[in-house]
Amino acid sequence: MAEISQGLVVVESQGVTFSITNPKDLGEIEHGSYPVAVGEEIYSGRIISPEMTDALQEALSAVKQVFADYGVTRSAVYAGQSFFEADNADFVRDQLFNRTGMWVHQLAIPEEAYYRTSAVMQNFPHFNKLIQDGTVLVDIGGGTVEIIAFNNGAFSFARNLNLGPLRVFEVMKDVQRTAANYVEILRDYIDSRLLDFLRLLPQKHDYTNMIIMGTGARLLQNMWPENKHQLVNQDRFHSVYHEITRASDQQITTRYDIDPDEVNQVLPTMMLLHQLVQKLGPESIYSSDLKLIDGLEVNASIISGSKAVKFDPTEETLASALTLSNWYHVDEKHRDCTVRFALQLFDRLHKLHGLGKRERLLLETAALITDVGSYIDTHEHALNSDYIIQASDIMGLSSREQRIVATIAHYHTSATPQLDMSAMRTFNGSDRLIVAKLSALLRVADSLDTSRRQKISNISVSTRGGKVTITADSHENLELEKWTLAKKGSFFEAVFGMPIRLKWRSLA
Repeated sequence: MAEISQGLVVVESQGVTFSITNPKDLGEIEHGSYPVAVGEEIYSGRIISPEMTDALQEALSAVKQVFADYGVTRSAVYAGQSFFEADNADFVRDQLFNRTGMWVHQLAIPEEAYYRTSAVMQNFPHFNKLIQDGTVLVDIGGGTVEIIAFNNGAFSFARNLNLGPLRVFEVMKDVQRTAANYVEILRDYIDSRLLDFLRLLPQKHDYTNMIIMGTGARLLQNMWPENKHQLVNQDRFHSVYHEITRASDQQITTRYDIDPDEVNQVLPTMMLLHQLVQKLGPESIYSSDLKLIDGLEVNASIISGSKAVKFDPTEETLASALTLSNWYHVDEKHRDCTVRFALQLFDRLHKLHGLGKRERLLLETAALITDVGSYIDTHEHALNSDYIIQASDIMGLSSREQRIVATIAHYHTSATPQLDMSAMRTFNGSDRLIVAKLSALLRVADSLDTSRRQKISNISVSTRGGKVTITADSHENLELEKWTLAKKGSFFEAVFGMPIRLKWRSLA
């Protein structure tokens, strides 16, 4: 079984969840969870105590034993941004590794969104049909709310807000004990946090369907008829909301069989969902039990080369980059031209650069958004692009990959990593080579449309005679493109050890 199984662990705000799956067919072998209320400490004091660290150690050790019993030899442990909000998170991670041998990998916010979306795209019934009309995923975790939207059959945007029910309770628990009008204060607090969040969402978007998932769906599952991916009756939803806002914790616990340790999160969850429903106006509301770990299972299946995955995982990343590009009003024609040439150069010079599919995706992503900085200042657009990209959420990219893309954008102009290493200090040697190679390719692609007039209709690439020759078909004169490539091509020559030249084949 060790050869076919994958063990995954997620440290969440309220416990440690694990699963054992066969990545080849996504078949589940075992799953479970251990309650550890680490989020309560993080949201109230930003510190994980020694006692809580001991509890995490016990949970991870128990999971490790389960993995050993099943013969699992490949496993990984993950935690999201909420865990790493703790000021001593890195110390705790090191302590857990020393005690258990299990390293907790940090997931960036875009990665969490990507994995949750992957879980839904793979497992939610008729998801492809739902997103034709506009669908928003609302993932409510203990400390965060993630909104992931689809429109016209494709990914549209993702936004994250630190307003999960456990976090809200920890912030407001003193008010609950002392204020007679706690419900009104809580409603105002949630409204105030949602106001700017919702105001900055894209205005032209359809939210016909809403899918509730994460802690929020699990907390409220006893309030709707049992169904794994269920359609929630809206009259029932609003009825439950009004009931919850008037009931005591004891009444909620008894009526809906809620864990007494979690009942304090029910009211913030219902209020948050009610406000989102009111603001976004979905026609249909669904509840799903899909979780972050389900998306990690899908990703493990993708890595294994399985054909069990129903969607193209790169589409989310490219759609996210395209959304960012459009948001900052990048010149579409030049962008698309640069993307096309960059990918053609990557494919036709594969033996020269030796990079793989993942690096190809990073190059395409960088080509889509390399000019976003022009929105701020055209004179310093490369530097501004670096800043914007690193400050944005690009679905499916790790923090490392996002830094690579941002640095490629930084260096796609005339300044070279050899002359200015300031943006390269956080990379190891292999990543520096990736940045250098992809930057060199993107510079060449960008120079082929330096006039912004899309003069070149087609290119062919040759590596004969110890040099790279690009033959471009065009009805127009390409002297500007030749001059620009000669200027930018010096870095290409430094990286690959071969000069590059542009040859014009007139179509006149």
